[in-house]
Amino acid sequence: MGYEELPLLYSVCEVAVAILAIVGNLLVVATFVLERRLRRVTNLYIISLATSDFLVGLVGVPSAVMARLGLPRHAFRVCLLMLSVLVLLCTVSILNLVAVTLDRYWAILHPFCYKRTMNRRAAGFVILGCWFLGTIVGLLPLFGWNNGPEENGNCKFIPVMHYDFLVLIFFATIVYPALLMAFCYGRIYAVVLKQMKCYWLQWKQLLDIKKKMPE
Repeated sequence: MGYEELPLLYSVCEVAVAILAIVGNLLVVATFVLERRLRRVTNLYIISLATSDFLVGLVGVPSAVMARLGLPRHAFRVCLLMLSVLVLLCTVSILNLVAVTLDRYWAILHPFCYKRTMNRRAAGFVILGCWFLGTIVGLLPLFGWNNGPEENGNCKFIPVMHYDFLVLIFFATIVYPALLMAFCYGRIYAVVLKQMKCYWLQWKQLLDIKKKMPE
C-alpha cells in the first residue's frame, strides 16, 4: 500500500522541502530576534512569511504526505481538520508573499508616501489581515464546504474538498497572486532599469567633463 501510493522520489522531495523550510525559516526568525538592527518595519513582513513557511514545513508537508496516503482513514472530522489546516497555512504563506511584494512595490515606486504612512502599527494590521483572511479561507471546508467522507474512508484532498472550493483557492491563492506579483515586480524592474540608465548617463557626463578639463 504505502510504497505504491507514495513513490520514493516524492517522499525524498517532501522530506527535503520540509527540512529546508523548517531549518531555513527558523534561522530567519532567530536572526531577527537576536539582531536588533534587523527589526525594521519592512522585515516584519519577512518574519511573518518565515513563520508561515516554517509552519508549512512543520505541519503542512506532513499533512500533505498523510493525505497522499489517504490517512487518517475512517476519521472524517480529523481528516477535514488536517486538510483545512494545510490550506490555511499555504494560503497565509502566499498572502504574506503578496504583502512583501506590495510593500517593496510601494517603497520603490512611492518612497515618500511609504515613509510617511508605513510604520509598525500599519505593518501589524497588514500582517494580521493576511493571517485572518488565510484562516477564514482555510477553515471554510469545516463549515460545510466539502464533499463529505469517501465511501472507502480514505482521506484524499481532491475527493474530500468541494469542487467550487478548489476553484476558489486555485484562483485566489495561485492565479491572482501570481499575476499581481508579476505586475509589481515588472514595474519594479522597469524602475530599476530607468535608474541605472540615469546613473550611467550621469557617470558618462562626468567622464566627458573630466576629459575636457585641462591637465
